[in-house]
Amino acid sequence: LVGQANACLPIGVANKRFFSGNGGDSRHFFSSPYFVDNHFFHRHAEQLRDRRQELRTRWEIPREAFCFLFAGKLQTKKHPLDLLAAFQRALACPNAPSMHLLIVGTGELSAACHTFVHENHLPVSFTGFLNQGEIPAAYVAADAFVLPSDYGETWGLVVNEAMACGLPAIVSDQVGCAEDLVFSGATGAVFPCRNVLALAEALLAMAADPASAARMGAAAQQRVHDFYNVEHAAAGVMQSVKYVLKSA
Repeated sequence: LVGQANACLPIGVANKRFFSGNGGDSRHFFSSPYFVDNHFFHRHAEQLRDRRQELRTRWEIPREAFCFLFAGKLQTKKHPLDLLAAFQRALACPNAPSMHLLIVGTGELSAACHTFVHENHLPVSFTGFLNQGEIPAAYVAADAFVLPSDYGETWGLVVNEAMACGLPAIVSDQVGCAEDLVFSGATGAVFPCRNVLALAEALLAMAADPASAARMGAAAQQRVHDFYNVEHAAAGVMQSVKYVLKSA
């Protein structure tokens, strides 16, 4: 199927590699980066910025705590229980900074996640489902975003959303957008999927240096605004159309 296409529109690095490995000719590739409405998320986050402490209080996030955010369905491919295990391990480290975890979403693993938190007395808040108009509040309340998914997360647009709101991201190396959006020490951190110890270390490193996390969040926001936007995606589509019409 790929080999029969006159042009391909890779949304990112992994997608380009998929096309190349399945008969695609790189001369016929036109980048059309995957994006969300950056302006929507940025605008709503800025409108809520002055209410950050109010939002944290609503979800019982201590003022001094570095807050990690998970947002998505609580399902196997996203491995929320790996995150909880890593969070527990990070909290147990000597001299660990004050940390909190905010979990947005529901799903098949909801009961298991609640049970794990209750049995281990972890500082975790569950918001339940938040729609697109509500979720910017969670991004504003948090200090960093975490997505420990496996290859089932073919991109992870929620990472775009979090970055558009100014958050750095910690993602597994199997999350589709990892190669495009998350650069360790620059816009966040990448860890080996299912490696709970590595994730715990990433959480600790991020929480131990809030100033660095804020700088990475600003860089992450700049990256999605500059490159992963509707203008660049549309430009790729137009280039491919012109190419196909010219070669017809």
